[in-house]
Amino acid sequence: MLASTKHILPRTNIRRERILPQLGRVVARRMQKVVPTDVVAEANLEPEHIMIDLTQGLNVSAAKANDLLQRQAGDVLSKGDVIAGPVGLFQRVVRAPADCEVKIAGEGKVLLEKDTPSYQLLAGMKGTVTNIIPERGVIIETVGALIQGVWGNGKIAHGVMQRLSKDLEGEVQAKQVDISFRGAIAIGGYCKDPEFFSTAASIPIKGLILGSMSSALIPVASKMEYPIIIIDGFGQKPMNTLASRLLITNEEKEISLNAQEYNRTTGKYPEAIISLPSPDNFNVPKDTDEFSVGKKVYVDSGPYATRIGTIEVIPLKTYTFASGIQTQAAEIALDGNQRAWIPLKNLEIIET
Repeated sequence: MLASTKHILPRTNIRRERILPQLGRVVARRMQKVVPTDVVAEANLEPEHIMIDLTQGLNVSAAKANDLLQRQAGDVLSKGDVIAGPVGLFQRVVRAPADCEVKIAGEGKVLLEKDTPSYQLLAGMKGTVTNIIPERGVIIETVGALIQGVWGNGKIAHGVMQRLSKDLEGEVQAKQVDISFRGAIAIGGYCKDPEFFSTAASIPIKGLILGSMSSALIPVASKMEYPIIIIDGFGQKPMNTLASRLLITNEEKEISLNAQEYNRTTGKYPEAIISLPSPDNFNVPKDTDEFSVGKKVYVDSGPYATRIGTIEVIPLKTYTFASGIQTQAAEIALDGNQRAWIPLKNLEIIET
């Protein structure tokens, strides 16, 4: 059975495509060094169009309006630039109502595309632009530590990591976030208090990594201007040991946060990347893999959620649980010398 692969890796090659949702303009250069908040491409996703009838504006026929037309398709205009005219005793003209581009001109009419703020595609990580995808985006690469989570609020930032608590297991509280966290990426355990997010915003922090949080806080966390990544899910769950160990080991180092939406189907996760200098060559981690005996797995839901273990047995037939439910499952040797049968749908292969 094909499985998505979650990565918690202390050092690996990381390669990411950053792609515009539609054709646009790539502004980054090949071999350019970038940080997460650098703009690498842009596009006008929702252009506003204005149709101007020159016959009414100039009070002439369509044929005459064409003769008086001073612009053609492709011309870029500033607000107030003359489009057609002058004509008549009072030298009547038609002017551009805003900064715009002429898309169509003729038959007594002009179609303008008004300048609107462009959608800016951010790098999302610290690294080097190794390839350009014309009109669509870039490929960025780096070597570093990679930690993927299960929920993000869509924001991007980078900064130096600081711990809120010693073990990243306890509940984080607003009083823990003081002025020493200004400009930092805060890392902590579990959150259930909405006041924590607003207090962190007032400092302000650059970003936040939590093991888990109350699902009731999703609307509040979504509105924060700084990125928030949840590593292990919702409810009161301890951060998995691999992620907490990796974060603690690299405390005080710079980390990039891309709190993009989790999509298990496409293999996209909100993720944290710690760029590390390395002379070695590492393979690019796989986004999918096959469940098989010996694979290390992460339990993403159920009574063993956030636990990590190794597949011991995968029967050819479905497994019948005590509840009577029959499904594909595997026997997992969990950390702490415990064994359990767990449905495959509750598992992700984890690369460490």
